[in-house]
Amino acid sequence: MSEPDEHKEKIRKEAERVEESAKYTAQSQFEYSKTWRSVDRWVGGAAAALAAASAAGGLSEVLSARWAGLIALLSALTGAIATTLGAPKAKDRAHSTANALLALQQDARIFINIDLPGLDTDDAREQLRTLVARQQELNATAEIPSGRAWRRGKKNVDEGGQDYRADSGARDG
Repeated sequence: MSEPDEHKEKIRKEAERVEESAKYTAQSQFEYSKTWRSVDRWVGGAAAALAAASAAGGLSEVLSARWAGLIALLSALTGAIATTLGAPKAKDRAHSTANALLALQQDARIFINIDLPGLDTDDAREQLRTLVARQQELNATAEIPSGRAWRRGKKNVDEGGQDYRADSGARDG
């Protein structure tokens, strides 16, 4: 293999690393987003249910004023916890990052499979530099997913969650 071909092969391998990293990280971010969506629903639902129980129990005189007040305080505390956790924002950031990583993954795949073979080494290196810069920017601003989110994201990929029929050679017909 000539020196330019060896260099292009190194560029291809690095682009494949970007694609693989984006794939796994995107799935982890999606899983992390799902976790925060659940937290938001459960904590918000608990706050609403406590508020409703307090109001219904107090107004119907099933609960004493003291118990209705205590339940109302628990509702307010639960609402404060929900606000402090910031689950909707965490969910939105993780989901947005996951979508940006999917775009990076697709761009890396197109670069590897379509663009790279026709590029000279300098142009290929410049496009790789752009992909890596995007990856580094996304990694720097991404939510840090839990271990559970990482494992679930990896499982999604490993079990074919990102496999395409076009890659298997199957066609409609």
